[in-house]
Amino acid sequence: MWSPMALLQATVQSVPVFYLAMLWPGQSAFRGLWNADAYYPALMFDSGVWSVWLLIATLSVTPTLLLINRIGGGQGFGRWLLRRRRHLGLGSATYAALHLWYYLADERSLTAVLFDMWHLEFAVAWLSFAFFVVLALTSNNWSVRRLGRKWKSLHLLVYPAAALALWHWYLLDWYVGRSIFWCCVCLAPLLVRPALRRMRRPIQP
Repeated sequence: MWSPMALLQATVQSVPVFYLAMLWPGQSAFRGLWNADAYYPALMFDSGVWSVWLLIATLSVTPTLLLINRIGGGQGFGRWLLRRRRHLGLGSATYAALHLWYYLADERSLTAVLFDMWHLEFAVAWLSFAFFVVLALTSNNWSVRRLGRKWKSLHLLVYPAAALALWHWYLLDWYVGRSIFWCCVCLAPLLVRPALRRMRRPIQP
């Protein structure tokens, strides 16, 4: 039988609790789903910010694992984090879908949506979301087995998806400095990754 401490540890490290930890801090972004009087532009911003936060976390997993290998120790945490990378990506995709939903609810017109799609700031967003959908639908063990080596190549789409999402933000944000800041934050894991990779091999699942 499991001891109470072992049971508590297993619960804390479980996938449902991990999703709760991802989605609970951004719960304000969900209130528009049941509040008919919600202010959609604010909800679009909140859901977009949380999508980018989790996207940055997803991109930071490999550099974190490389750093753990470099400094030594923390191997158990590294393996746990590696197993949660897909869930971080799915959390980001969830907020991205919520962001799109609020946009459609705010527009309230298919004609307006189709008109917007011809503008660069919306075209890149739709393309980014299309990549998110592909990534989300293949973030499961069945897809890994089915696609084999092609799975990793397919999931390199996370990089153009991130670039397009940040480009969308830059084109629409009234405060350009803020969008540039987020671009730098998102690029940071990618910039340190090559240097860390030359030091040691990453933790294997």
